[in-house]
Amino acid sequence: MSHPTLTKKQLNEARAKLNRLNDGRKIHDDATARRFIKERGFVLLMPIEGIPLPSLSAADDDLPWPGYNITDRAWEWKETLPERKLCAYTKLIHGRGTFIDWGIYPAFLKVYGPDGDLDYEYENGRLNVVERDLCRVIQDYGPIDSRQLWARVKPIFGGKRSRFTAALERLQSRFFITVAGGSLEGWTLHTWDLVERQVPQEVLANLPAKEEARAIILDRTIRNCVAVAEGKLRSILKWPVPDLNRCLEALKRKGDVSAVRVEGEKTPWLMHG
Repeated sequence: MSHPTLTKKQLNEARAKLNRLNDGRKIHDDATARRFIKERGFVLLMPIEGIPLPSLSAADDDLPWPGYNITDRAWEWKETLPERKLCAYTKLIHGRGTFIDWGIYPAFLKVYGPDGDLDYEYENGRLNVVERDLCRVIQDYGPIDSRQLWARVKPIFGGKRSRFTAALERLQSRFFITVAGGSLEGWTLHTWDLVERQVPQEVLANLPAKEEARAIILDRTIRNCVAVAEGKLRSILKWPVPDLNRCLEALKRKGDVSAVRVEGEKTPWLMHG
């Protein structure tokens, strides 16, 4: 079977367009940043080498820091946007900062989030004891900033800050906790809260079924990459192979995903439509 062909130039140009608003403009303030996230569904804080997803920093019309891929405004948006509940911000894609629009957030929560409360997740081996206890402190004292939180949980982690940081990252990726704003002074400081308290209740009201949620995320991921190899999708989403394959086949049957030849690549990639 022959497939349409996409040159590297066409691919790069199409991906560059996704780092702009749909009307072709760059972003410059909270309102346009929120609009950009809504148009893309989810975006990175800053580009990640080898991950072809849009990012807030690349969409910003300001220049990034010398030697870095992040802008001053993007550094602030990771605090200001969630504080105003304009979107979610959490560590997710490759453990890096990810903004998620409320429209697609229920799908992420269904796929990556917990199946029950803290005790249920702990009893079923999906939380360890320090992660459960960290969540309970946030539950009792949140919203709480990182400095105050560390002071309260330092004994739990045996004084090892690296274990604390790793637990925060895992709890974010599992959608137990989320950034709820933060200080912009100096090196900034996140404020933490439980997902169930930070996320607008109307967003939490009607979660999709898991298969539907996977289809929503997978479709949006492929759109955000323009075209992508299946192996790269596995790297981005971190789903079990059977789940990814089943979801891909369903989207192919519906005609939402098709194969495309990309210049220089030996095997077909995937693209929307």
